This record gives sequence, C-alpha cells and structure tokens, in this order.
Amino acid sequence: MYALEGIRVLDLAQHLAGPGTSMYLGDQGAEVIKIEPPGTGDASRNSSPHPFYRGNSLGFTVQNRNKKSITVDLRTPQGQEVVQKLAATADVLVHNLRAAAAKRLCLDYERLAKINPRLVYASVSAYGTKGPYADKGGYDRILQGLGGLMARRLPDGEPVTTGVYASDGATPMLMAFGIMVALWAREKTGAGQKVEGSLLHTWLALQSGQMSMASKGPPPERDNSARTPGVFKCGDGVYINIAANNDRQLASLARLVGMGHLVDNGPWVHAEVRKPVYAEVAQQLLTGSAQQWLARVQAADVPAGPILERDQVFKEPQILENEMLTTLEHPVLGPVTFTNTPIHLSATPGKVRTPGPALGEHTEEILRELGYSVAEITGLRDQKAI
Repeated sequence: MYALEGIRVLDLAQHLAGPGTSMYLGDQGAEVIKIEPPGTGDASRNSSPHPFYRGNSLGFTVQNRNKKSITVDLRTPQGQEVVQKLAATADVLVHNLRAAAAKRLCLDYERLAKINPRLVYASVSAYGTKGPYADKGGYDRILQGLGGLMARRLPDGEPVTTGVYASDGATPMLMAFGIMVALWAREKTGAGQKVEGSLLHTWLALQSGQMSMASKGPPPERDNSARTPGVFKCGDGVYINIAANNDRQLASLARLVGMGHLVDNGPWVHAEVRKPVYAEVAQQLLTGSAQQWLARVQAADVPAGPILERDQVFKEPQILENEMLTTLEHPVLGPVTFTNTPIHLSATPGKVRTPGPALGEHTEEILRELGYSVAEITGLRDQKAI
C-alpha cells in the first residue's frame, strides 16, 4: 500500500520545478498523468546535447518517474475538452504556465474549479503572481541574482552562482507540502483550493537564516571571499570539509592541532580563535592523507566529511546503506540509476517504480478510461488534437 493511492494528479508542467512537484506525489503512490504537446513533449526531454538522449534526457527520465504520458494539443478546443474531462476526475493539477497563458488555454483556476470544486490547483511560477516581474519568464540562475544568492563575488568582482539549481529542486518539495496541506484541508471542508509557489520565494525561504535585518542592527553581511571557509587540502591532494561551528567543536579542533592554549585559559572569542586554528589545521593536514585526517577529526567529534566528485557519490557507503540510489531498466537508456525518494515512511514507504514514460505512451489507455471510443480517438489524432 502507498500513502497516496487513489489520488489522481494531472501534470501539465515542463522543465524541472513543476514536474518535480508531481514526481514526489507519484513516489508516494499517486497516479500522475503527464500531459505533453504532441510531437515534441516536455522541453526537458531534449535538454541534453548528446544525441543518444534525444527524447529521453536523464533529467526528464528522473523528474518524470512514476508517471503516465498523454499527448494533448492544448491550443485546440478538442484538446482543451480532453483536459477538462480529466480535471473533472482529478484531485490535483500542477502547471507552470504564466497566468495569461493558463487563461488563454482555458486552464485557469476559476474555470476548472467550476468543473471540479474539489480540485487542488497547484501553480508554480518564477517570480510570484504580483509585481513587475510577474508576467516574465525566468530560470533558477536568474532568480539567484534577484534573490541575493549571487552577492558573493570573486576578487575581481564577478558574481558567483551557488553551482546547483537548488530552487528547482526545493520548490517541488515545498509545493508537494502545500498540496498535501490543501488535500488535508479538503478532508475537512470538502473543497479544493489554489496552491501557489515560485522559484524566487523558495530562494528567499532557503536563506531564512541569513535573509533578515534588525532595524537597529547592521545590514546583511556581504561575502567577498573567493574561498569557502573550512575546505582543506590534505597531503594526498584530496580535499575535505571541516565545520567547527560552535565553541565546543572549535576547542576540540584547536586541541587536536596543538592550539589548546588558545581555548584552555578562560573566556575566548570564537571569531578571534577560529582564524589561527584554521590556519594551523591547513598546515597540518598537508602532512597526512584525507582518510587519516577525517578519522582523527571525526574522533574528536568535530563535523567533517569528504568532498566527493559526483561519480564517487554513486559508490559512497553512507548513501548506499540508506538506499538513496535505485536502478531501473529504461527501454532506450538501459539501466538508469536514480536518486531515491528522500522521505522514508515506516508503514507506507514510497518507491520509484518506473522511469519517465515515452511520449504519449498512455494516451489511448487514458482516453479509453474517459469514455472515448476507438473511432473518437482516431478522430482526435486526425485533428492533431492528441
């Protein structure tokens, strides 16, 4: 049994954040029907420049696992009718269309809520629904700049990105949470509602610990450091992370490298001690291997860990033993290793069951379930509505 068995989700989204939202619902057993444009499908199907991945990019295959694919041309009245019939049977609809496009395609909340008052309508945008950017397109890196993430700069003043599309990854988690809250509210009221989220708002939420100001305090700090504090090179050329972030940890690290005199004699200021201790750590780590120093630092109960290349992550025991990787057979790509669902439920665990579907793989099956006859489906194909 899966926790979301019996929940039907319509996914009209493309790229990353929108499809990622329904991906997490699918992991927990929801039936997810992905609605794609005929002929081309989700733009992320072809996001890889490698010809082997055409139509089956790894990004698409992962973000659209546990889904069925139906092709519908939303620009046609017949295609809009198909989606409206599906919406009448659905619990959740997810899209990342701009508001004007949703209305033009007869997919706005007001219209669909009349068809199905119990529908939870989830809309993912770049900037939010108000303000001067509301009707503009945007991607994760653009939002990093607007959200203050790229305030960190290299010595020549060039802004630095985070290096990962964290908002594209975190927005689906927040949206899945919002959808579940709305479904729980529906249990009490019987009515669905609109759930809105955006990449920009996610970036702000991810900085909640830093993105704050006191009226009588200093402004947020600006980081102009080209180096990441706590990254150290060991004698074998391998880098590791050490994070002595409280007084106890810093004192343990200081004693480990023979700097105990800085912390053993009365009160001391963390910021003043950290710099000479880290400088000594940097020198001493050059005298041994990463494995040796990780063992010593961790034995002193100071948080530390290796810095792995991405291909090394696939072999890391900590990740393997927690079953955070799973492998499925893909009809074109062969065996594909995925990151597993990150939330573990003891009684109703989620599961990655199928890779991303072929374009339109389930079109006829789903239309037949809606009551369309073989002749009607053929007619829709002739009209290029599916």
